Amino acid sequence: SWGAVYAQFFQPVTEVAEAVAGLKVKREILTEKKTDQLKVGDKIVIRLTITADRDYDFVQLIDKRAACLEPLNPISGYHWGYYIAPKDYTTNYYFDLMAKGKHIIETEYFVDREGTYQTGICTVQCAYSPEYSGRTGAVKFNVDK
Repeated sequence: SWGAVYAQFFQPVTEVAEAVAGLKVKREILTEKKTDQLKVGDKIVIRLTITADRDYDFVQLIDKRAACLEPLNPISGYHWGYYIAPKDYTTNYYFDLMAKGKHIIETEYFVDREGTYQTGICTVQCAYSPEYSGRTGAVKFNVDK
């Protein structure tokens, strides 16, 4: 006979820790003005750096963005060897093949409203071998008028 144990719990997204299991992802928020203060109308770049410890097939990357960010290019399609699919609150990326090494993906967004916001987590995972995955925690920031 055999059995399994499954545990589930809830915690604030800002307390979710970084995890690495073969794939590592790092998220950076870059501004044109090189300042930490964001304003309505600013154009920012989200840079995702993925580090793969070996070659992987069928990798998916899900970046949950803050509610104040709108993609500059909201159209799905192939770009630079991967498929990008912007959704309401996430931007999804799909790779048929991810070679060993470092991969950098940059996506541009506009800041469309003021307030205090936080991103969700960013997760990279091998679609058919989910034990190979990585994630980043959430980022909190303020937007002024």
